Amino acid sequence: MSKTLRFACAMLHALPTTLWAAEIRVIYPESEPTISGKERDWIYGDYLMTNDQISLVIAAPRGTRDANMTIRNIGGSILDLTLNHPSNDQLGAYIPTAGRYLFREPARVETGRGGDAVFWQCSSSRSPRNDASTATVRYRLADGNAFVEATVRIEGNTVESIAPFDGVRADGWFKFDTSASTAFCADAFFRQTIGFRSPIDLGPPTWKRGRPYQLRYTDAHVERNSGLLRWTVLLYPATSPLDLLSAVQDSEAPPAMHTFRVLPGTLPPEGFDSVNRAQIVLRATDSAQPDELISLQTNDQGIGHARLVPGSYVAVASAIGYDSVEVGFDASGEEGSVTLPLAAASGFQAEVNDEQNEAIPVKATIYSLDADHPKFGLSSTRTFVENCVYSVHGRLHCPLDPGEYEIFFSRGPEYNSESRKLDVVAGQMLQFTVQLDRVVDTKGWISADLHSHSSPSGDNTSDQYGRVENLLCEHLEFAPCTEHNRINSYAPHLKKMNLSHLMATCTGIELTGSPTPVNHQNAFPLHYRWRTQNGGGPRASFNPAVQIERLAMWDNESKKLVQMNHPNLHQIYGDANADGIADEGFREMLRWTDVVEVHPLETIFQDIPSKSSSGRRRKIAMLQWLQLLNQGHRIPGVINTDSHYNHHGSGWRRNWFACSTDDPAKISTDEMVREIEAGHIVMSNGPFLSVSGKSRNRKDAAGPGDNLVAKDGDVSLTIRVQCPNWLDVNRVQVFINGRASARHNYTRKNSDELFGDQHEAVRFDAAFTLTLEEDAHVIVATIGEGLTMENVMGGRYGRRPPIAVSNPIFVDVDGNGFQHNSDKLDLPLPGAEQ
Repeated sequence: MSKTLRFACAMLHALPTTLWAAEIRVIYPESEPTISGKERDWIYGDYLMTNDQISLVIAAPRGTRDANMTIRNIGGSILDLTLNHPSNDQLGAYIPTAGRYLFREPARVETGRGGDAVFWQCSSSRSPRNDASTATVRYRLADGNAFVEATVRIEGNTVESIAPFDGVRADGWFKFDTSASTAFCADAFFRQTIGFRSPIDLGPPTWKRGRPYQLRYTDAHVERNSGLLRWTVLLYPATSPLDLLSAVQDSEAPPAMHTFRVLPGTLPPEGFDSVNRAQIVLRATDSAQPDELISLQTNDQGIGHARLVPGSYVAVASAIGYDSVEVGFDASGEEGSVTLPLAAASGFQAEVNDEQNEAIPVKATIYSLDADHPKFGLSSTRTFVENCVYSVHGRLHCPLDPGEYEIFFSRGPEYNSESRKLDVVAGQMLQFTVQLDRVVDTKGWISADLHSHSSPSGDNTSDQYGRVENLLCEHLEFAPCTEHNRINSYAPHLKKMNLSHLMATCTGIELTGSPTPVNHQNAFPLHYRWRTQNGGGPRASFNPAVQIERLAMWDNESKKLVQMNHPNLHQIYGDANADGIADEGFREMLRWTDVVEVHPLETIFQDIPSKSSSGRRRKIAMLQWLQLLNQGHRIPGVINTDSHYNHHGSGWRRNWFACSTDDPAKISTDEMVREIEAGHIVMSNGPFLSVSGKSRNRKDAAGPGDNLVAKDGDVSLTIRVQCPNWLDVNRVQVFINGRASARHNYTRKNSDELFGDQHEAVRFDAAFTLTLEEDAHVIVATIGEGLTMENVMGGRYGRRPPIAVSNPIFVDVDGNGFQHNSDKLDLPLPGAEQ
């Protein structure tokens, strides 16, 4: 069903136009730019160019200037480029000469004004082949122009052999294309398009796929004389290909910006007074091609922007859960606003509370029972993420197309999940409340993820606000910010949500170098220096031992936790070049390592691979960790998500750490560092596993990470497993010095009396005597073999079995201190005596 409206441009809301001259300045704390967008990368010392239309940031020509982990040596490049209204930078970088010439010390920068424009100019400090050729880049921004002009000039005796091209990093969801006159890259969802056009109308530059994409110029675009190669390209920031098309039609006098507002037709509840991410299709009714359709994506508030050449248009707006509406309007040369009111929505409204009737953060995972599952947005966005909805305040207003659905409401594995089957009818919003009971008792322990990423990391484009939503709704109680090669913070997002009391956090980093996978380490807490290179963090090194020591000693040797990420421990222990021949490895790294990632957990239940097994099979971190424990390297194990996307990205792996408080607002980062270093850790993707041991020589119980003296070799071991109603376990296994104990292998099939009712939180509760003949580290693991968690955790991560693994209790049977047994578990261990 469609509703049609029409009105003249005279009825549009007139928006004021303010003009100011172009300017250029160095960015200092007192002159920070007002650029918005999740990809903005400016730091102090960079250069801001701005006029009344656009703003851009040029990276200072320094040898240490990196935009992020993957956009490096970026001096002289445009890092941020956006319209001023709306301001929305999604560009990675425009890189003159595609990085073949470097603009760094001792390069000299010239800035100034010439006529009606400001300029920035710098010559390269190094040629690609040390052939004495040089490149000069000059940016020029004129008063009132909606584009910046970039000119590259290469001089030297070898220019005849140099191909003319620049580089563009526009990552994530950008698509690269060309029109009749313009090459462009467009991210429809995040609403930015960048156009690249030659000032001489001889066709567009072309793209060559790569990293960066090459923006290649033909002979017609360039000037090539004896010893000189020069080209110029105009860069246009835009909201969409439609907006870009209008902007390039008259570069000297860009058409007026129009704002489109898509509104719900009926009064929604407070806080939900906009239509999330509507699609607008525009058609110029009086153009030579009246049937040409161009789409426009709105933001989370239902607002879209596009410059329009004067004429008559029809706009059709649509969104999930609404009938479309068609509006006709006339655009003149003045800015205006077009309102598109949709009809009443279909879907549901829900309030989600705990057993105390307090609103809680919640994740709703929505499955269609008679069609494709809804896809509200990309896996890298916020709030409405693919078929998930995150509500940090426990209130949901979720439009859905008519049909049958099943919705799973959840808040991590300490809470039961509740499901609702809905028959959604057009124009009706179903209203209900949901109660999620916290049934798993984790007193004395808090849940944490020590390894997460978002757009500042540079290897993904995920919204960092969405990462924090994901963490909160999965009930992570402690999560340091660990972006690649950049100290950063989640605190501003928590403050904006007014939920700092629900999740403890601190600043941190993942220092990421080569070779992979051994040269990735996390550290926290670290001192965050706002808008400085790497956030004040250290630079990576190609030597993993040098890098981890540098990280451990950073901030004047301050106390911090250093975590080794997803390592190949064999390579570190004694095979540095991973050629299968034992050498010194990078064993010095172990000196600086506080904890090590050992996922995937389920590999502890797999048979130990034979010596003839594939190298990949033997590189499993869990098995390598058990080997190192047996060699006396008492490094606790952790698991983390290493999440890069927001669709179920956080929460499917977690750690429980011992903690003196159960209130996230009172969690101390210093205490977390101490507890983690001590190995007071249970690793899990859902089940909560409690393990304690007692002996005649110790009255109080020893837990994971602790020492236990048992001079008679007898340990009274108590094991308890709790689960919410959406996951289960059916096996509990004891491991002694890394080997599964045949005697202490309990399953629902052979020991059903030890397992609880699946409708109760406690699924296993038993105490028994473990008799040891020698010193041993004791690990307990539980798993739901053949079971999954798909309904709540999605297909990618939820297909794994529920599992939890404790860190070891170190049992000393003779009272002379714990002695490791050096067992290599029937596997080669490079660098160890064979």
